[in-house]
Amino acid sequence: MSKSLKQQTISGMVWSSIGKFGTLGITFISNLVLARLLMPSDFGYIGMLYIFLAISQVFISGGLGSALIQKKETTHIDYTTVFYWNLVFSVFFVVLLFFTAQSIADFYKMPMLKDILRVQSIGLIISSFSIVQTTQLQKKLRFKELSVRSIIASFVGTIAAIVMAYNKFGVWSLVYSSLISGVVNVILLWNMSRWRPTLEFSFQSLKKLFGFGSLMLLSALVETIYTNIQGLIIGKAFSAKSLGFYTQARRLEEVPTSALSSIVNQVSFPVFSKIQNNKELLLIGVRKNIKAITFLNFPLMVLLLIIARPLFLFLYTQKWEASIPYFQILCVGAMLYTVNTINTNVIKSLGKSNIYFVVQFFKRLLGIMLIIFSIRYGIEAMLWSIVAVYYISFFINGYVSGKLIGYGVWRQVKDAGIYYLLAIIAGVITYCAFSFINIELSNLAQILLQITVYAFSYLSVSYILKLEGFMTYQEVVVEFLMKRKK
Repeated sequence: MSKSLKQQTISGMVWSSIGKFGTLGITFISNLVLARLLMPSDFGYIGMLYIFLAISQVFISGGLGSALIQKKETTHIDYTTVFYWNLVFSVFFVVLLFFTAQSIADFYKMPMLKDILRVQSIGLIISSFSIVQTTQLQKKLRFKELSVRSIIASFVGTIAAIVMAYNKFGVWSLVYSSLISGVVNVILLWNMSRWRPTLEFSFQSLKKLFGFGSLMLLSALVETIYTNIQGLIIGKAFSAKSLGFYTQARRLEEVPTSALSSIVNQVSFPVFSKIQNNKELLLIGVRKNIKAITFLNFPLMVLLLIIARPLFLFLYTQKWEASIPYFQILCVGAMLYTVNTINTNVIKSLGKSNIYFVVQFFKRLLGIMLIIFSIRYGIEAMLWSIVAVYYISFFINGYVSGKLIGYGVWRQVKDAGIYYLLAIIAGVITYCAFSFINIELSNLAQILLQITVYAFSYLSVSYILKLEGFMTYQEVVVEFLMKRKK
């Protein structure tokens, strides 16, 4: 990897981390406050409708954002074509959801969902104005601007949500705050990007982009259905309250998982795309990514699993205790989420959209079948089936990466297995240490002490063994600090 691209990658990782963790930090604080002001059912209502909005968003973007990033040379006409495609389809789906909202509310037997969906769908039009600008900034590795934008938009949306929830807006505080955040996001992006659409549209450009984008659309559609069908099934088979407990567990688990995977996805895909013609350089980049991300992700998920109970009781109070086992199960599966993201980005960066679609379709079809089969045994059984899919996906993704760049399952296990084992060993040490303590500790004291013991165990061994993942972050921090001094 060239020095310039390496520096851009490091800078991108740092700024993407700042943006994602900053945004999630704000959202996390918001969620803490809202969990005390709102009821579990309020979160459940939003969770029930999310699948319809997410599927609409997939069709609106049409996989064209990924196609623009993957394409080596993009033109102004490419961008304007995608812009108008997004805008027209967003209007179409808002109209579609307006007329189907009654049927969706009847499906759940909850009349209030009709108005919620009709208002919330307006966000699709708002987001259509940000897709092209976001794609351009990602393609140019300008993650500083993206991070600043996301933090400010999230902060404004959070303030709006808290103020409205305090004033008894109920579930509408979640709906309106999302729209407000989206508007701020668009305004900031249009100020940060000099690109503006002109009255041009090219079917030839659309056709070329769809050569890659159409299969990406289908892949994203399958992924979206799989990711959100859990909420739909829980909401239908159980209750809004049960879905609220699941949603809260998912939200807390997604704070680290979503942050890390988003950072990996934002940076690794455009970087891998830039070096797609140099398989040797690509292999080096993928290996470093795998080692760096598993060094963080594995111990983080094990730690969250250990401190789950005091963490939930401290953050959300006894009202949300039913979410704890859901959260712990989700953490087991989330250990492999970012590894799978890196492997799928390899396929996308090489332009192998046909392979990507087949792989994603097979994995998600298997996942949906397992979910439908397991739900009869309860929510926890369904979550364990999702965990199983994460691990099956790793072997499938690793096999494909082995065929494409010579980095298969066994090589990945050798590179990342040490972090997996070390994370579990540090977890066992921490758990056993506190099992023999008979002193009554507050939830906060227990959390802080367990984090301290776990971090010391994991990091000290990593330093002694000079593990590459540890050394990578040490290098990133040093280079970033030196750059800031200049």
